[in-house]
Amino acid sequence: MTAALKPTTDRRKLLTTGLAAGLLAASGLSLTSRPQVGGRLRAALPGATVFDTWDARKGFGLFMAAAGHGAVFDGLTEVAADGSLRGELATGWRASQDAKTWVFDLRSGVKFHDGTPFDSASVVESIRLHMDAGPKGAGWHLVSNIDTIKANSPTQMQFTLHSGYADFPYLLSDRHLIMYPAGKIAEAMRDGIGTGLYRVAMFEAGRKFVGWRVAGHYKDGTAGWFDQIEFLAVDDATQRMALLQGGRVDAAAQIDPIQAENAIVDPKLHLSNVPGNQHLALDASNLPRDAQLALKSAVNREDILLTGLHGYGHIGHDSPVGPFNQHYRSQPFSGFDPEKAAAMLESAGLQGLGIDLKALGSVPASLGLALWPSLLAAGFSNSPQYPLTAQMWSGRATEEWMLGANASLGVNSVEIEALRNQARSEFDPSLRAELYADLQSEIQTTGPVVIPAFANFLQAISKRIAEPATIGNLWPMDNARFAERWWLS
Repeated sequence: MTAALKPTTDRRKLLTTGLAAGLLAASGLSLTSRPQVGGRLRAALPGATVFDTWDARKGFGLFMAAAGHGAVFDGLTEVAADGSLRGELATGWRASQDAKTWVFDLRSGVKFHDGTPFDSASVVESIRLHMDAGPKGAGWHLVSNIDTIKANSPTQMQFTLHSGYADFPYLLSDRHLIMYPAGKIAEAMRDGIGTGLYRVAMFEAGRKFVGWRVAGHYKDGTAGWFDQIEFLAVDDATQRMALLQGGRVDAAAQIDPIQAENAIVDPKLHLSNVPGNQHLALDASNLPRDAQLALKSAVNREDILLTGLHGYGHIGHDSPVGPFNQHYRSQPFSGFDPEKAAAMLESAGLQGLGIDLKALGSVPASLGLALWPSLLAAGFSNSPQYPLTAQMWSGRATEEWMLGANASLGVNSVEIEALRNQARSEFDPSLRAELYADLQSEIQTTGPVVIPAFANFLQAISKRIAEPATIGNLWPMDNARFAERWWLS
């Protein structure tokens, strides 16, 4: 027999359901703020490919996240700029005591861009799309814990999970779990038919997206201030800045730290410098165990921060749970000690172990300059013996979500999995805080991932564009929601 369902707001204050208050919190607007309505927003964004589609089962970068989840489509929930959760196409939710059964109430009167009504059938088909895709789908890790999904009525959904998950509503805010019209998913993925603030006017995969504001949208008066938005796909950070400085675009996403000064000194621009949980991760899972532990002492984290990130960030201590997570716990850390690292390598017979450093994605080019002197001083060598992969990971709104996303980096063990299972289904905030503190300590000391620094999100913006007081720090460009949250100044 299923335990009685109770509103989650009784036990988790972050899971808010009030639409008006939530929208204001998400945008950072005060009750007295009056954003300007109208105009056009142009942005240069990385991460597009010629293979991009509106199919959320596929992996995609910032360009499609901003165009899809940030403009054309909606999800059931949305993470506000301040990290709290609010309803988007869902208006409220409640869970059983064991966090395995969840009921969601849906917004009524919403229509897709082609006029199709949004209802529970749309939710069922949109979620099952990812469940049916299996592990090969980009959204599988978000839905793999769902046992059953059913419609209780046209405006109410019920999910039953394999195991309790207290943060389940947060997962439904993910950029992959967008809502498609029931019976028309193929057409929606082909043409970009969503319920978002902007309908597709033009889309060229790997090149350009243009969106027009939807009239009579349910977010009217709280979000979506531009009449038109235009995104250009530009992978090179220098080119993005050049387009901005030349007046071709109004915003350049993910600028390189060395370019930040250009935005600061240019009277037409300002630098948006947003601290968050984005972190540099060094995946050492392919190294021998003793070398993994030695690496923790071999990395000069201050040099990474100052030289690799030009000071735009803060020191990391090998846990992906960051200072902006609810249950972050600062852990004591011995820090840089090349002599200790060298002794550990020598004791294990690994002196001179070869490291093949590979930087992926948006890792700053200056990383190698900051990293290699300390590695060489500790007894590692620059040779293609063992791969050490460096990449940037955006943060996640909850601790469990972040740890799940990092599973591929080897943040797992019997002890870690046991603690995660306990914390995942626990509603009590004090107990959760204790469990996640233990998790962070275990990951820091035993995990094979080295996280030397958390990197701020840097974006350069024309002064003709106004940002709200609070900027989302889970993803670049206001959680990829800048098209609906910013306005003309």
